[in-house]
Amino acid sequence: MKRHIPYIIIAAALPFLSLWSCTRVEMQEEDSSTGYLYVSLDRDDSEEIVFKSAEEAETPFILKIYNELDQLVETVEDHRTLADTPLVLKVGTYTVVASSAEESVAAQFDAPFYSGSAEFEVQPDQVTNIDVTCSLANVKVTTSFSDEIQQNFQVWQLTVSNGSGSLVFSNTEDSVGKIGYFSPTGRLTWTLYLKNNDGRESTVSETYNDVKPKQHYNLSFSLEEKEEGGAGGFFVVVDNSFTEKEYDLVLDFGDEDKPEISTDFEYTESGQVDVYPGDNVSRVLTLAAADGFKNVILSYGTSSETAATLAAALPQTDLVDASPDDISRLAEAGIVTSSISSGATEATIDITAYISGQPMGSTSVSILAVDQNGAFQELNLEFMIQSAVEAEAVSADPWAMFATLNGKWFTSAMPEGLAFQYRKSSESSWTDVPASSVTPDAAARTYTATVTGLEPQTEYVFRAVSAKDTETKEISFTTESAEVLHNMNFDNWYQSGKYWMPNLDSSYSVWDSANPGSGKFGITPTNPEESDVAVSGPGKKAAKLKSEKAMIVLAAGNIYTGKFGNTSGLGAYLDWGVPFSSRPLALKGYYKYQPVTIDMAKDPYTSMKGQMDICQIQILLTDWDQPFTVNTNSGTFVDFDNDPHIIAYGKMEDNTSSASYKEFEIKLKYRDTERTPKYIVITACASKYGDYFTGGVGSTLLVDEFEFVYNPDDLSE
Repeated sequence: MKRHIPYIIIAAALPFLSLWSCTRVEMQEEDSSTGYLYVSLDRDDSEEIVFKSAEEAETPFILKIYNELDQLVETVEDHRTLADTPLVLKVGTYTVVASSAEESVAAQFDAPFYSGSAEFEVQPDQVTNIDVTCSLANVKVTTSFSDEIQQNFQVWQLTVSNGSGSLVFSNTEDSVGKIGYFSPTGRLTWTLYLKNNDGRESTVSETYNDVKPKQHYNLSFSLEEKEEGGAGGFFVVVDNSFTEKEYDLVLDFGDEDKPEISTDFEYTESGQVDVYPGDNVSRVLTLAAADGFKNVILSYGTSSETAATLAAALPQTDLVDASPDDISRLAEAGIVTSSISSGATEATIDITAYISGQPMGSTSVSILAVDQNGAFQELNLEFMIQSAVEAEAVSADPWAMFATLNGKWFTSAMPEGLAFQYRKSSESSWTDVPASSVTPDAAARTYTATVTGLEPQTEYVFRAVSAKDTETKEISFTTESAEVLHNMNFDNWYQSGKYWMPNLDSSYSVWDSANPGSGKFGITPTNPEESDVAVSGPGKKAAKLKSEKAMIVLAAGNIYTGKFGNTSGLGAYLDWGVPFSSRPLALKGYYKYQPVTIDMAKDPYTSMKGQMDICQIQILLTDWDQPFTVNTNSGTFVDFDNDPHIIAYGKMEDNTSSASYKEFEIKLKYRDTERTPKYIVITACASKYGDYFTGGVGSTLLVDEFEFVYNPDDLSE
């Protein structure tokens, strides 16, 4: 099977370095606070990329650059222009969004829409290298029709729709071999219309749910001869699942008389019937077969399959020569009918009571009537039982001090005043969520709202409301814990031998430093600070991290959650991480930094000598099964960019000197909001590259009063 290989946008540094070195002095004099972004598009040709039948030049991508405030700062209509004219950006953190077109079209032939994004930082007078994977953001649909279909039918037409747009693959419109691309709406429906060489027509359809981007639906149709009556079959292959679904499609090429099925109620072309509260409409199906019935297959019930595939998804009852037990069982369900004698020409099936007794949701009824000559008629109905209220609560996504509430509405238009109410399960009074806080999705008829200021580890209930009514259905959820770590204010210290440890005592260890290793050489880079603290008061202390020289290498002042292992050559083993299962939004605290010029450096950072030292504070949440063992001697470190166990990450770096404490806030960027953390790592160091024995002897970082932020209202803008 052919598959898509995603485009990769790669920042190519080498072709631009020579240009940069020629003009560096001029650019520095003009503005030393800018960096340069060079982007080229490369295509991985190791496997065939299927979206066009002919070779073509490199596809241009639109690049949109956003700053940290999500403000659009630059737009590049064709990324290829950056090959000759690099983009100059101010120093800072940015996000690039790349797309193959300005926007995705609902449905279009041979026009895939690729998109992707990546965050990057611009450093002064440096070329920024970024990788952006642009994946297919559409649902891909391909079709094929067998030689038998082409020989036996004068018209074959397949209409595929995602609810927002549709495409027609037809031999009459020369579109059979084309590739369709659809914007993902969660649903895909196809309808096959066939007209044989004698002018007889037949239609069949099916709907797929849970349709997602990058899925490939390959719809292949063929005929399979049957021994009885003119007949045929087709199968559908859905890419990624590799599951074949086979259905018999009986096609009558001879006898012009075929069974008839009529109803005393209306339904849409796709067989859908909307049923509203208090609806007692008669629903009777009348069947007739001039040549007499051979089979009358009845299927009914609720299924994940659509009505068009009900015959294979739900139990079936053949009403021709049905037993008394079969008829009694149908009657208990609310379906009134009788056993049909083989060869009989008329029958009725009353489903009024069955439909009126169904709960809200979808239920299906399917009838397949086959006469004595093998001719058939089929009717697939899907009854959509509507709610007695306008809206309903669906689910909640709770965190420690906030939750996202999800609901849906049932009316054709969004109800006025659509919102939520919530309360603690232990209380009776409700809190209103204003309608202005609601974010609706009109296409899906769903809406969400986020409520903040909740209490951790507390059970709440919520319900949907509108201007017209209040839904009585209540859904409960429990907020997560809001854990804190021991000694986050760094007030507690004890001495272990000749060096200090940042914990209350040896019985409960959360924080550690490199003191146990460097202490063997008489060096203790991490110590308590009593006079220079962020918050004054009795017993208040801070952590003082100072980079010092230990023999022939740098011993960077640091502190981290975990445990010092042992020395390894000139380095050490450090176990990063302590147990933690909450999900904070940010880490806040205070720091004071006084850097010096880097005067000690090892590979690969020897070129940094003479530059100003950099401090760093970082936090990560992981689901490692055990703490991560760092080995600074062998260069074994956490892969912050690619470790699949990292759930969230954030960092702060600074190379400027301050005379007093500054407040910081490191917002965690969650890579996965479904997994629960097992470990937390917080590190602070006076020399960012101290793990590589690179930094300035004397660089000093004071940190104090760390705390987690769990309530979004407490975050800075």
